[in-house]
Order: sequence, then C-alpha cells, then structure tokens
Amino acid sequence: KRWRMVAALALDLSTLLEICTPLLGPQYFLPCASVANVGKNIGWLAASASRAAINQSLSAGGSYSSSSGSNLGDVTAKSGSQAIVASLVGTALGIFFSKTLCADHGTVGVMSGFIVLSAVHQVATYKALMAVPLRSLDRHRLHIVLSEFSRTSSVPSPSQVATKEKFFPLITPDHSCNWLFVGSPLLEICPKGISELQGLILWRDDAMQHEQYILKVGPASIQLTFLDDANEVDLLRGQLHAYLAHNRMKTDLAYDEDAVRLDTHRSMDSQFGEFQEMLLEKGWQIGPGFVSIECGSSHRLKIDTCRASL
Repeated sequence: KRWRMVAALALDLSTLLEICTPLLGPQYFLPCASVANVGKNIGWLAASASRAAINQSLSAGGSYSSSSGSNLGDVTAKSGSQAIVASLVGTALGIFFSKTLCADHGTVGVMSGFIVLSAVHQVATYKALMAVPLRSLDRHRLHIVLSEFSRTSSVPSPSQVATKEKFFPLITPDHSCNWLFVGSPLLEICPKGISELQGLILWRDDAMQHEQYILKVGPASIQLTFLDDANEVDLLRGQLHAYLAHNRMKTDLAYDEDAVRLDTHRSMDSQFGEFQEMLLEKGWQIGPGFVSIECGSSHRLKIDTCRASL
C-alpha cells in the first residue's frame, strides 16, 4: 500500500513538473522534461508492482491464495478495464478544462487546476487502499493486531485492520519504532560479551529448546533480534513477548528489567496458542512468507553451544 501511494505521488509530481516547464525558461525544458519522464516511469513501475498484491487481496481466494477457486484472473481483467476507462475519461476532462476554465490564465491556470485535481487523486487513492484487506502481516499490521489483543484479548480481522492502517510515505505509521528495535546488532545487545548473551537466552518450558530470538529490556526501550533459524511462528512469538513486556513497563515504572523479561515470557508462552488460533480464525495467513517484521538492515544471530556470532 505504501508503494502504491509512492506511485501516485511520483506520477502527480512528475506531471506537475511538466506543467511548470514553460515557467522555467527554454534552457531548462529538456532537463525538466527528462526528469519528469523518469519520475513517471518510476511511478508506473511502482504501481504495477503493487497492483498484483492488491488484486490478490480482492480475489475470492484472498491474499496470495493458490486455491483453484480464486478468481484472480477475472479481478485483474476488470481492474485493467476500469483503469483504461478512467484514464480516457480523465484525459477528456483534462482537455476540456484546459480549453475552457484554465485557458484564460495560461500555465498558471492549468497548474492551479492540476493541483486541485491532484489533491483529489491522492485522497481517493488513500481511501481506496484503506478498503483493501491484506491478509499478510507486516510490522505495522501486526502492531495493530497486538495492540488490540493486549487491550481486549481479541484479534481484529484483516478488514478491520485495513481501516486503521497508515501507509502514507515518509510518515512513521505507529509509535512502536520509538521503543521497539528489531534486528539490533550483537554488539548493541550484548556489549559485555558472551556471558551477557547467555543470560538473555530464553528457554521454553521443556528446557530442551530455546526461543529463536533474543529480547533485551532496557530503561525505555526493547531490543528484539531473531536467530538465523527463526520462522514465522518465532516472529510472532517474539513480537507478542515484546508487546507484553512493553505493557508491563508502562504499568510498573519501577520495574526490574530481567524480571519483566522472564515474567512476560511465561505470559507469552501461555497466551501464544490462543493468539495463534485467533489469527487463523480471523483469516490471517501466517505461513511461510506471510509474516515480515524485519527491515533490510535488521541483523540475525547464529548461535551454537560454544559461541555466538553474526
């Protein structure tokens, strides 16, 4: 959704630059026209790349469904037809306005009319994307789900989350980035060395297997780094643990960091089964490739019995 908004912004800004070229002088015509065409191609590429996921979410099979009952081809065909009709109608209206309402004011009039219509375009695109329920979980959608689960012990559906999503470019979608740091490097998590890392390893109830993540509670933040073998279930467990720890930090200002980490780990372990069932009941897809909360710069750790290394 964010890339679809990037595409809409790139297209409108590139078109605005084209309209402004007569005001900049003939010597700037070729550079401005070149930059505008590059921006338009970037916009079209971003729109095409994001269109597939949007069409899949609107098909009968849901997001990324491979079932034989999916009508993805039908949705894609109708989407393309609607886009062509809308483009032709918009071009006709643009010619009409440029020859009538904006004709008496020259380039400035055309530019003023375009700015108004561009604002309508951006708002309409944003509102349309809010109606698209994606069933995969990224960090922002999972933040909405976990926040609701922490408050009400229930999980919202993809359609409910879609109305709360924030995906405008260059704007932080939620406040979790202020206190939760996912994928911190080893030296930031364990500046004291291997002994500190060994103390952060969380063992499950059977004491035969440890969690596939390292969670460290700090004075005002939480660091969460996953191990190399972590799968989608481990990502969900780590995030749920981090949110439970954060809630505990907010309610108990005089908290002990290790106590919060260990106590909330037990709470996470007891609640995770129910949380996972609720996700599946609401229609969320949590299989391989459907949970993504790490960014490109996130680190993962590989730990063996003797040492820990990146």
